[in-house]
Amino acid sequence: MSRLAALLTLSLFLFISTLTFAQHSSDTQYSFISNNQQRIYHIHLPDNLKEEAPLVFVLHGYGGSAKDMLSYSKMNEIADKHGFAVCYPQGYLGPDEKNSWSAGYSNFEIDDVGFISALTTYLQSTFQLSTSNVFCTGMSNGADMSYVLACHRPDLFKAIAPVAGCMMQSTLDNCTKGQPVSVFETHGTDDDITLWHGDKDYLPGSGGYVSVEATYEHWSKKNNTKHAFIDALENINLADSSFVITEKRLNDEKTIRSWLYTIEGGHHDWPGIWGNMDFSVSEEIWKFFELHID
Repeated sequence: MSRLAALLTLSLFLFISTLTFAQHSSDTQYSFISNNQQRIYHIHLPDNLKEEAPLVFVLHGYGGSAKDMLSYSKMNEIADKHGFAVCYPQGYLGPDEKNSWSAGYSNFEIDDVGFISALTTYLQSTFQLSTSNVFCTGMSNGADMSYVLACHRPDLFKAIAPVAGCMMQSTLDNCTKGQPVSVFETHGTDDDITLWHGDKDYLPGSGGYVSVEATYEHWSKKNNTKHAFIDALENINLADSSFVITEKRLNDEKTIRSWLYTIEGGHHDWPGIWGNMDFSVSEEIWKFFELHID
Protein backbone atom coordinates (compact mmCIF):
# COMPACT_ATOMS: atom_id res chain seq x y z
CA MET A 1 0.00 0.00 0.00
CA SER A 2 1.41 3.43 -0.93
CA ARG A 3 1.88 6.05 1.75
CA LEU A 4 -0.87 8.25 0.27
CA ALA A 5 -3.29 5.31 0.20
CA ALA A 6 -2.40 4.49 3.79
CA LEU A 7 -2.89 8.12 4.77
CA LEU A 8 -6.31 8.06 3.12
CA THR A 9 -7.25 4.94 5.09
CA LEU A 10 -6.12 6.70 8.25
CA SER A 11 -8.27 9.74 7.40
CA LEU A 12 -11.35 7.50 7.43
CA PHE A 13 -10.36 6.22 10.85
CA LEU A 14 -9.89 9.77 12.09
CA PHE A 15 -13.36 10.71 10.84
CA ILE A 16 -14.81 7.93 12.98
CA SER A 17 -12.59 9.01 15.88
CA THR A 18 -13.89 12.55 15.51
CA LEU A 19 -17.42 11.28 16.09
CA THR A 20 -16.18 9.55 19.22
CA PHE A 21 -14.15 12.40 20.63
CA ALA A 22 -16.32 15.30 19.42
CA GLN A 23 -16.94 17.97 22.02
CA HIS A 24 -19.32 20.88 22.16
CA SER A 25 -17.53 23.98 20.90
CA SER A 26 -18.51 27.53 20.01
CA ASP A 27 -15.58 27.76 17.59
CA THR A 28 -16.57 29.07 14.18
CA GLN A 29 -15.12 28.18 10.79
CA TYR A 30 -13.56 31.21 9.09
CA SER A 31 -12.34 31.93 5.58
CA PHE A 32 -9.06 33.57 4.63
CA ILE A 33 -7.89 34.61 1.17
CA SER A 34 -4.32 33.61 0.38
CA ASN A 35 -2.81 33.82 -3.10
CA ASN A 36 -6.33 34.38 -4.49
CA GLN A 37 -7.51 31.12 -2.94
CA GLN A 38 -10.15 30.79 -0.25
CA ARG A 39 -8.73 28.92 2.73
CA ILE A 40 -10.43 27.68 5.89
CA TYR A 41 -9.40 27.76 9.52
CA HIS A 42 -10.81 27.48 13.05
CA ILE A 43 -9.59 29.66 15.91
CA HIS A 44 -10.05 29.07 19.64
CA LEU A 45 -9.53 31.97 22.03
CA PRO A 46 -9.93 31.09 25.71
CA ASP A 47 -12.01 33.40 27.88
CA ASN A 48 -10.03 36.30 29.35
CA LEU A 49 -7.07 35.61 27.06
CA LYS A 50 -4.28 38.05 27.86
CA GLU A 51 -2.73 40.32 25.25
CA GLU A 52 0.50 38.96 23.76
CA ALA A 53 -0.67 35.39 24.38
CA PRO A 54 1.17 32.62 22.50
CA LEU A 55 -0.27 31.24 19.25
CA VAL A 56 -0.23 27.52 18.47
CA PHE A 57 -1.06 26.06 15.04
CA VAL A 58 -2.33 22.47 14.88
CA LEU A 59 -2.28 20.86 11.41
CA HIS A 60 -4.39 17.87 10.40
CA GLY A 61 -3.21 14.83 8.46
CA TYR A 62 -3.72 13.85 4.83
CA GLY A 63 -7.41 13.68 3.97
CA GLY A 64 -8.39 15.16 7.32
CA SER A 65 -9.83 18.51 8.22
CA ALA A 66 -9.38 21.35 10.68
CA LYS A 67 -12.50 20.19 12.50
CA ASP A 68 -11.10 16.65 12.85
CA MET A 69 -7.92 17.99 14.40
CA LEU A 70 -9.79 20.30 16.73
CA SER A 71 -11.87 17.39 18.00
CA TYR A 72 -9.32 14.68 18.70
CA SER A 73 -6.27 16.71 19.71
CA LYS A 74 -8.19 18.27 22.62
CA MET A 75 -5.87 21.25 22.31
CA ASN A 76 -8.72 23.65 23.12
CA GLU A 77 -8.90 22.23 26.64
CA ILE A 78 -5.16 22.69 27.09
CA ALA A 79 -5.39 26.25 25.71
CA ASP A 80 -8.14 27.06 28.23
CA LYS A 81 -5.97 25.73 31.03
CA HIS A 82 -2.75 27.49 30.05
CA GLY A 83 -3.90 30.64 28.25
CA PHE A 84 -2.89 30.50 24.59
CA ALA A 85 -4.67 30.87 21.26
CA VAL A 86 -4.92 27.81 19.05
CA CYS A 87 -5.58 27.82 15.31
CA TYR A 88 -6.53 24.87 13.13
CA PRO A 89 -5.94 25.70 9.44
CA GLN A 90 -7.19 23.38 6.74
CA GLY A 91 -5.12 21.99 3.91
CA TYR A 92 -6.12 22.64 0.31
CA LEU A 93 -8.52 20.32 -1.51
CA GLY A 94 -6.31 18.59 -4.05
CA PRO A 95 -7.07 16.84 -7.36
CA ASP A 96 -7.81 13.65 -5.40
CA GLU A 97 -10.57 15.51 -3.50
CA LYS A 98 -8.60 15.20 -0.26
CA ASN A 99 -7.34 18.02 1.93
CA SER A 100 -3.57 18.00 2.20
CA TRP A 101 -0.52 20.15 2.83
CA SER A 102 2.18 20.95 0.30
CA ALA A 103 4.94 19.10 2.14
CA GLY A 104 6.86 17.76 -0.84
CA TYR A 105 4.58 15.03 -2.23
CA SER A 106 1.09 16.55 -2.73
CA ASN A 107 -0.49 19.86 -3.76
CA PHE A 108 2.83 21.01 -5.19
CA GLU A 109 1.33 24.18 -6.67
CA ILE A 110 -0.12 25.38 -3.35
CA ASP A 111 1.83 27.91 -1.28
CA ASP A 112 1.00 26.68 2.21
CA VAL A 113 4.02 28.42 3.72
CA GLY A 114 2.63 31.69 2.39
CA PHE A 115 -0.88 30.86 3.61
CA ILE A 116 0.10 30.02 7.18
CA SER A 117 2.58 32.90 7.36
CA ALA A 118 -0.05 35.41 6.24
CA LEU A 119 -2.65 33.88 8.56
CA THR A 120 -0.20 34.20 11.45
CA THR A 121 0.25 37.92 10.82
CA TYR A 122 -3.49 38.42 10.51
CA LEU A 123 -4.30 36.60 13.76
CA GLN A 124 -1.55 38.40 15.65
CA SER A 125 -2.88 41.77 14.55
CA THR A 126 -6.57 40.96 14.95
CA PHE A 127 -6.39 39.37 18.40
CA GLN A 128 -3.29 41.13 19.82
CA LEU A 129 -1.34 37.89 20.03
CA SER A 130 2.38 37.50 20.58
CA THR A 131 4.60 38.22 17.59
CA SER A 132 7.42 36.09 18.96
CA ASN A 133 5.79 33.10 20.64
CA VAL A 134 4.40 31.18 17.66
CA PHE A 135 4.44 27.37 17.52
CA CYS A 136 3.25 24.56 15.28
CA THR A 137 2.34 20.92 15.71
CA GLY A 138 0.60 18.45 13.45
CA MET A 139 -0.20 14.84 12.69
CA SER A 140 1.28 12.90 9.77
CA ASN A 141 1.00 15.15 6.67
CA GLY A 142 0.45 18.05 9.08
CA ALA A 143 3.61 17.04 10.94
CA ASP A 144 5.48 16.97 7.63
CA MET A 145 4.22 20.49 6.95
CA SER A 146 5.46 21.70 10.31
CA TYR A 147 8.98 20.67 9.26
CA VAL A 148 8.55 22.66 6.04
CA LEU A 149 7.47 25.72 8.05
CA ALA A 150 10.45 25.40 10.39
CA CYS A 151 12.80 25.22 7.41
CA HIS A 152 11.27 28.12 5.46
CA ARG A 153 10.13 30.38 8.31
CA PRO A 154 12.51 29.91 11.24
CA ASP A 155 12.04 33.63 11.86
CA LEU A 156 8.34 33.03 12.53
CA PHE A 157 8.12 29.68 14.35
CA LYS A 158 10.04 29.32 17.59
CA ALA A 159 9.38 25.60 17.98
CA ILE A 160 7.53 22.75 16.27
CA ALA A 161 6.28 19.38 17.50
CA PRO A 162 5.61 16.90 14.66
CA VAL A 163 3.73 13.70 15.52
CA ALA A 164 4.32 10.72 13.18
CA GLY A 165 5.91 13.05 10.65
CA CYS A 166 8.80 12.95 8.20
CA MET A 167 11.05 15.20 6.16
CA MET A 168 11.23 14.62 2.45
CA GLN A 169 14.83 14.47 1.22
CA SER A 170 14.14 17.61 -0.82
CA THR A 171 12.96 19.41 2.31
CA LEU A 172 16.03 18.39 4.27
CA ASP A 173 18.39 19.38 1.43
CA ASN A 174 16.97 22.91 1.50
CA CYS A 175 16.96 23.25 5.27
CA THR A 176 20.53 24.20 6.14
CA LYS A 177 20.24 27.97 6.58
CA GLY A 178 18.33 30.15 8.99
CA GLN A 179 18.15 30.41 12.76
CA PRO A 180 17.56 27.38 15.00
CA VAL A 181 14.05 26.09 15.66
CA SER A 182 13.44 23.74 18.57
CA VAL A 183 11.93 20.43 17.42
CA PHE A 184 10.05 17.73 19.35
CA GLU A 185 9.26 14.63 17.26
CA THR A 186 7.05 11.81 18.56
CA HIS A 187 7.16 8.63 16.48
CA GLY A 188 6.34 4.92 16.69
CA THR A 189 8.95 2.38 15.67
CA ASP A 190 6.25 0.21 14.04
CA ASP A 191 4.60 3.05 12.12
CA ASP A 192 3.58 1.45 8.82
CA ILE A 193 2.58 4.73 7.15
CA THR A 194 5.49 7.05 7.95
CA LEU A 195 8.22 4.43 8.26
CA TRP A 196 10.71 4.81 11.10
CA HIS A 197 13.62 4.02 8.77
CA GLY A 198 12.34 6.30 6.00
CA ASP A 199 11.66 5.36 2.40
CA LYS A 200 14.10 6.55 -0.25
CA ASP A 201 11.90 5.00 -2.96
CA TYR A 202 8.80 6.94 -1.98
CA LEU A 203 7.72 9.22 -4.85
CA PRO A 204 10.29 8.04 -7.44
CA GLY A 205 12.75 10.72 -8.49
CA SER A 206 12.27 12.77 -5.31
CA GLY A 207 14.76 10.99 -3.07
CA GLY A 208 11.90 9.88 -0.84
CA TYR A 209 11.85 10.75 2.84
CA VAL A 210 14.55 10.27 5.45
CA SER A 211 14.49 8.23 8.64
CA VAL A 212 13.35 9.53 12.00
CA GLU A 213 16.89 9.21 13.35
CA ALA A 214 18.38 11.12 10.40
CA THR A 215 15.77 13.84 10.87
CA TYR A 216 16.56 14.06 14.58
CA GLU A 217 20.30 14.26 13.88
CA HIS A 218 19.71 16.97 11.26
CA TRP A 219 17.92 19.20 13.76
CA SER A 220 20.35 18.38 16.57
CA LYS A 221 23.21 19.53 14.36
CA LYS A 222 21.33 22.58 13.05
CA ASN A 223 20.33 23.54 16.59
CA ASN A 224 23.76 22.76 18.04
CA THR A 225 22.10 20.70 20.75
CA LYS A 226 24.94 18.56 22.04
CA HIS A 227 23.94 17.75 25.63
CA ALA A 228 21.78 14.62 25.61
CA PHE A 229 19.59 13.16 28.34
CA ILE A 230 17.96 9.76 27.78
CA ASP A 231 15.15 8.42 29.94
CA ALA A 232 11.87 6.50 29.71
CA LEU A 233 8.30 7.35 30.61
CA GLU A 234 6.57 5.13 33.10
CA ASN A 235 4.87 2.28 31.24
CA ILE A 236 1.53 2.81 32.97
CA ASN A 237 -0.62 1.12 30.31
CA LEU A 238 0.49 -2.42 29.52
CA ALA A 239 -2.48 -3.05 27.23
CA ASP A 240 -1.14 -0.76 24.47
CA SER A 241 1.88 -3.05 23.83
CA SER A 242 4.28 -0.11 23.67
CA PHE A 243 6.55 2.03 25.83
CA VAL A 244 8.26 5.39 25.42
CA ILE A 245 11.97 6.25 25.37
CA THR A 246 12.74 9.96 25.62
CA GLU A 247 15.85 11.71 24.37
CA LYS A 248 16.27 15.42 25.07
CA ARG A 249 19.15 17.49 23.77
CA LEU A 250 20.08 21.04 24.76
CA ASN A 251 22.38 23.69 23.34
CA ASP A 252 25.02 25.29 25.55
CA GLU A 253 22.74 28.19 26.49
CA LYS A 254 19.85 25.81 27.34
CA THR A 255 17.54 27.82 25.06
CA ILE A 256 17.18 25.51 22.04
CA ARG A 257 16.01 21.92 22.31
CA SER A 258 15.86 18.82 20.13
CA TRP A 259 13.59 16.14 21.57
CA LEU A 260 12.65 12.69 20.32
CA TYR A 261 10.02 10.48 21.96
CA THR A 262 10.48 6.99 20.54
CA ILE A 263 7.40 4.85 21.02
CA GLU A 264 8.76 1.30 20.96
CA GLY A 265 6.04 -0.81 19.34
CA GLY A 266 4.03 2.30 18.49
CA HIS A 267 2.18 2.84 15.22
CA HIS A 268 0.79 5.87 13.35
CA ASP A 269 -0.78 7.29 16.47
CA TRP A 270 -1.71 10.39 18.47
CA PRO A 271 -0.64 9.14 21.92
CA GLY A 272 -3.19 9.63 24.64
CA ILE A 273 -6.08 9.37 22.17
CA TRP A 274 -5.21 6.13 20.38
CA GLY A 275 -2.11 3.95 20.31
CA ASN A 276 0.22 4.52 23.22
CA MET A 277 -1.68 5.58 26.34
CA ASP A 278 1.23 6.22 28.70
CA PHE A 279 1.04 9.98 28.13
CA SER A 280 -0.95 12.69 26.39
CA VAL A 281 1.09 13.96 23.47
CA SER A 282 -1.04 17.13 23.36
CA GLU A 283 -0.14 17.95 26.97
CA GLU A 284 3.51 17.11 26.36
CA ILE A 285 3.61 19.31 23.27
CA TRP A 286 2.39 22.31 25.23
CA LYS A 287 4.96 21.65 27.99
CA PHE A 288 7.62 21.71 25.27
CA PHE A 289 6.32 24.92 23.70
CA GLU A 290 6.00 26.58 27.10
CA LEU A 291 9.74 26.15 27.67
CA HIS A 292 10.35 28.56 24.77
CA ILE A 293 8.10 31.46 25.75
CA ASP A 294 9.97 34.69 26.30
